[in-house]
Amino acid sequence: MAETDFVAFLNDRDSRRLVQNFDGGAKIHTGNVRHAAWEFRSKRSPDVLLADMDGEQNPIVYIPALLQVCRPESVIIVTGSENNVVLANELYRSGVFLYIPKPLDATNLQSAMREVAAVNGEGARPEIQTSRLLPILGKGMGSSTVTALLAHMAAEAGRYVSCLDLDPNFGSLAMALDTEPRRGLAQALQSGEGDGGALLDRLQAEVTPRIGLVAHPVDQAGQDDFGEAGLQSLIDALSTQAHMILVCGLKPMHVDSLRHLATSHVVLFEPTPAGVSVAIRWLRILDGAQSTLVVNHTRPLPKLLTQDQLRSGLGGRTPDFELPYIKGMAKAMALGEPQAAIARRERTLLSNLLQPLLGLGVEQAA
Repeated sequence: MAETDFVAFLNDRDSRRLVQNFDGGAKIHTGNVRHAAWEFRSKRSPDVLLADMDGEQNPIVYIPALLQVCRPESVIIVTGSENNVVLANELYRSGVFLYIPKPLDATNLQSAMREVAAVNGEGARPEIQTSRLLPILGKGMGSSTVTALLAHMAAEAGRYVSCLDLDPNFGSLAMALDTEPRRGLAQALQSGEGDGGALLDRLQAEVTPRIGLVAHPVDQAGQDDFGEAGLQSLIDALSTQAHMILVCGLKPMHVDSLRHLATSHVVLFEPTPAGVSVAIRWLRILDGAQSTLVVNHTRPLPKLLTQDQLRSGLGGRTPDFELPYIKGMAKAMALGEPQAAIARRERTLLSNLLQPLLGLGVEQAA
C-alpha cells in the first residue's frame, strides 16, 4: 500500500485502530460517508477511500453525493455494521467498489486491497454488478435531448453511463453531447462478433470520464441493417462498463430486439393529438412491457388538450411525468451543453424521473 493514497473515514475506535495497524501510511479520520462527501467537495479524492455507513440514520442517501465529488479513478470501499446482501447489491449498483461488513479485520482488508490492485488491469469494472438498459422512445419528440440530460444527471449522481444512438442517419445525440462518434458501429451491429473490451475500445467515444457515446459517424450514415446477435453483443459489452445504458434512435422494428434486455422504457410524446397518437403506437408495440410515459413540451405550443382529453387519448392512462418547455434549450443543444439550460424546477423533475430508473435514489446530501 506504500504507493497507494489511502484515506479512511471510520466511526468507531476499533476500526480506526485496525486500519492504522494494517497500513501505517493511511490517513484516518473520525467520521462516515457524510463527512467524506463533505471533505472531497473541495479536495482531491484519494486513490482508495474507505467510508463508514455507521453513525447516520439514512447513510444510503450520501452515497450518490460521495460518488459525485470523488474522481472517477477513486476506488470507494464502504463498511458498516449491517451484514445485508440487498444493501450490498444496492451499493454495487450505485458505483461502490466493495462493501465490507464489520467487524473489520486484517484478512478482509487484505482481500479488499488485492481486488483494488486487480481493478487497475483490463476487464469489467468489478463494482458494476447490474447494468440497466433504458430505451428512450419517441424520435422527433426530444429523445436526444432527454437522453443527453439523463446521462449528465446520472453521471452527476456517480453512475457510469453509455449512450447508444441507433439512428442510422447520424442522430442528434452526438451533437447534444458535443462528441464525435467513432467509426465501426454499423459493422459491429451486423457481425455480432468481437471481444467485449476490444469492441468498446474501438467504438465508444468518451464524453466525460463517466459518459460514453456509441453512434454512427456522419460519413457512415444510412446503414440501417443489423442483426439481433450484433445488438446483443454490443449491449453485453456496454454492460460490463456502465451502470446505465441509454438507447435512442430506435425504430419500432428494433424494440423486439431489446424487449427482453430492457429494465424499462421511456416513451416521450408532445401534448398534441399527433403526439398522443405516437405514444399510443409505442405503447402498443411495447405490449405491456414496463414503461414510463413522459409528456415533453419540445415547443412553446398553446394548450391543445385538456388533462381529460390527454388521459382519454392514452386509453385511460395518466402520464407519469410532464417536462415543460425549456427556453434556451435549442441554443444549449447547439453548443453541446443541454444541461446548461436546466433550471432547478426542471432538474427536480428529471431527478424524480431518474430515481426509479437508476435503482437507487439520486437525492443529494443536504
